[in-house]
Amino acid sequence: MDFNPYDVAMKELVLDDPPALLERFGITPPGQVEEIDSGITTLTASADKVFRVHATEPYLVDVEFQSSHDTDLVRTLWFRQVALDHRHNLPVLTALLLLRKEANSPILTGVYERRMGDGRMINWYHYQVVRLWQEDPEPYLTASVALVPLAPLTAVSEPDLPGLVRRMKERIDQEPAARSAMLWTATYLLMGLRFSGELAVQLLEGVQAMKESTTYQRILREGREEGREEGRQEGLKVGLNVGEIREARRYLILLGTERFGDPDPTTLAVLGAIPSVERLEALGRRMIADPTLDSWEDLLR
Repeated sequence: MDFNPYDVAMKELVLDDPPALLERFGITPPGQVEEIDSGITTLTASADKVFRVHATEPYLVDVEFQSSHDTDLVRTLWFRQVALDHRHNLPVLTALLLLRKEANSPILTGVYERRMGDGRMINWYHYQVVRLWQEDPEPYLTASVALVPLAPLTAVSEPDLPGLVRRMKERIDQEPAARSAMLWTATYLLMGLRFSGELAVQLLEGVQAMKESTTYQRILREGREEGREEGRQEGLKVGLNVGEIREARRYLILLGTERFGDPDPTTLAVLGAIPSVERLEALGRRMIADPTLDSWEDLLR
């Protein structure tokens, strides 16, 4: 399973303020919104995030994020809707957020029809689609702060990015330190979907330079230096596998530091000895899923 930093960032933002993202799909919950188990069956991957809306007549919302092209995406979403409906016996709204143009397809019309060879309709499925690069950045800058990190992926040109980041700073830096760090981390990860890493670092280092030096920025610099050094040392010997492990480890350290503080040398040694993306990704998922963890030691135990 590939480590997907964009997926991690999006799930962090959705959990930060679920109703805010639902409203961007035109879904205004009339009651409390509660995350529920998104697992469906062992035959398919879980849905990205599923929420139960406690209305007079409750329903579910399946929020899906997509950053790459998938020719079978609509059928997968249809299957998940049917499976969630069957498991919870509730109507299901599916909201698909396309994070970049590469994820787009002419078949993503918001409607999926299944017909027999003679043309008879046997299934009709509706879902909502938001193409982020077509969105006006203003609602993302002025709505819930949980949506602010998505602003660089909206209809904004590269020359306008410095001004956009300044406006983002006005919102994000008003938040408590831990939340602000999470939002800037998500911004950095998501900007990599559209812009070069060098540009993202340049813009965000400029923002953070207005504040005291942060662990976030130090880890970014160390991660880049470590990546370059490992790339030189490993060369073609192990190819992409080393790169994937390195990226997984770097993002795990980045997210963990914001939650637990700086890892000590022993922790870094343990993380450095983990040989697979799958194990690093499992630790990242545990960190997100388990609110009781309060230290690196707890995470690695």
